[in-house]
Amino acid sequence: MCSNPWITIKARRKKKIPEIRLDKIGQVYIDGQLYDPDDDKYRNLSINVETHSKLNTGEETQKMLELQKEAVKGKTYTVSESKDKDKHESTTIKF
Repeated sequence: MCSNPWITIKARRKKKIPEIRLDKIGQVYIDGQLYDPDDDKYRNLSINVETHSKLNTGEETQKMLELQKEAVKGKTYTVSESKDKDKHESTTIKF
């Protein structure tokens, strides 16, 4: 069973869609069983979970709290930026 639940995905109506749970460390449970991609029961499922340490350390939250001390009301500040060859990601906050 999922020891540290984080996200639960359930079907709204009774269909042949299993309940999927993710825990905070990235493990996937399907109908209460730990997901095993080699099991024939899950041959039609492809599950990929990415975990990012940035979310666990709270670096952005800490930077937001520091910016709050000297922020001007109504102004937008950039907390973090990340550029890759395929994507550009930035986190901004408006006070």
